[in-house]
Amino acid sequence: MLGLLAWLCGLLFFLPFAWMVLTSLHSEQSAATNPPSLGAGLTLHGYQEFFGSGTGVSPWPPLINSLTASVASTLLVLALSIPAAYALSIKPVRKWTDVMFFFLSTKMLPAVAGLLPVYLIAQHTGMLDDIWLLVILYTSMNLPIAVWMMRSFLAEVPKEMLEAASLDGAGLLTTLIRIVAPVAAPGIAATALISFIFSWNELLFARVLTGVVAGTAPVFLTGFVTSQGLFLAKVCAAAVCISVPVLIAGFAAQDKLVQGLSLGAVK
Repeated sequence: MLGLLAWLCGLLFFLPFAWMVLTSLHSEQSAATNPPSLGAGLTLHGYQEFFGSGTGVSPWPPLINSLTASVASTLLVLALSIPAAYALSIKPVRKWTDVMFFFLSTKMLPAVAGLLPVYLIAQHTGMLDDIWLLVILYTSMNLPIAVWMMRSFLAEVPKEMLEAASLDGAGLLTTLIRIVAPVAAPGIAATALISFIFSWNELLFARVLTGVVAGTAPVFLTGFVTSQGLFLAKVCAAAVCISVPVLIAGFAAQDKLVQGLSLGAVK
């Protein structure tokens, strides 16, 4: 019964994505029917529209911008969160709980509340419509969560391994690269994947702070909602294409993600 319940829950979560894929393969007339027609003919017209057939608008610049911002910010998050988590777990600083609460408190402010100050700073520094502004923002937004995750992962690293490395004369950088990183690899993969997903899906700041040059894939997706109406087939086709990189990353790191998220659950 528990296995059957697990399958039902899995199918329940998969159903919206499957419905989106099916809608993307229908014509606009079939997709707009209420209730939608499951037996309607299939077509790739929505995907052709997404890749610029008939419109001449290419989706590749927004996709490349999203990939650049997501990958660069994820690498920066890992480079900053691993040493911070090391200091808070393996080599705990004084009042480390206050430090952890400070990191968490930065997520308590709604993103929209900081939108205007960030916009004014970007305007005065000439970084509006700049992809590296998004890299900085995504790094700062994901860093608190990454520190919290990595702290719990690194706390499970056996102290005996670190003591042995110290006796062998390993410095801090060598310990992080050759001892801590291989042991905490599942946690690092889970943190990297979550940071990548959050950066890829972010819309609010990208929508306000970018324009023609640095627009990301979610911003490009909103362009399919026009004054003429909502074209479901084209929107679903665009959403499927934009979701593919995240799905590929999730499937590629699936075992590491599960292992990393469950690390430390069993004492």
